[in-house]
Amino acid sequence: MPGADRSMAEKNNQDKWWVDNAKRRASQARASAPGAPAGERFYAAARGFNQEQALEDLTDNNLRLVRQTEPPIGGWAQTAMAEESYPHHLTRRIKEEFRLPERARGLIVDHGRVIRLLICGPEIEDWTVEVSLSEEPTVDVYVWSTLYRERVFRRAEEALRQARRWAVNLIEHPPVRGEPVRGALL
Repeated sequence: MPGADRSMAEKNNQDKWWVDNAKRRASQARASAPGAPAGERFYAAARGFNQEQALEDLTDNNLRLVRQTEPPIGGWAQTAMAEESYPHHLTRRIKEEFRLPERARGLIVDHGRVIRLLICGPEIEDWTVEVSLSEEPTVDVYVWSTLYRERVFRRAEEALRQARRWAVNLIEHPPVRGEPVRGALL
């Protein structure tokens, strides 16, 4: 038996040189191979990304757009963000079907294939309901530039109905600065 153990150990040592060489070759190949460009670009693009700052920039952008276009209280304004425009008959239909709550302001932001509605109160900075009509319609509610509520819908009609309910509640029960917004309203 001791002889069998020795020959087994010798065989393992003989096999080991192949494993060691294979590891060394793989390590050298990784070191000399160019980096994965797609992965490197992804991580380089994401390096330093601050999600909180991006959200703040988006909110500021919405407020900037509303201030620039100055939608009338009780009415709509429209602005284009792309050369291609959303179908006019659909934009008209949205305006007709989405009854803007009394004392609210509305801005239609045309991104070509996607359209967003920004509904604000009489005081623009107090609150904004943003409706994005894309493949997955969403409704976001911002109170004093802070994202308060976010919801995804299956159909645009559902998103528009919910957005109107939230806008009406915010008009009827405007948020008071410094007090938490009551969840029952949204």
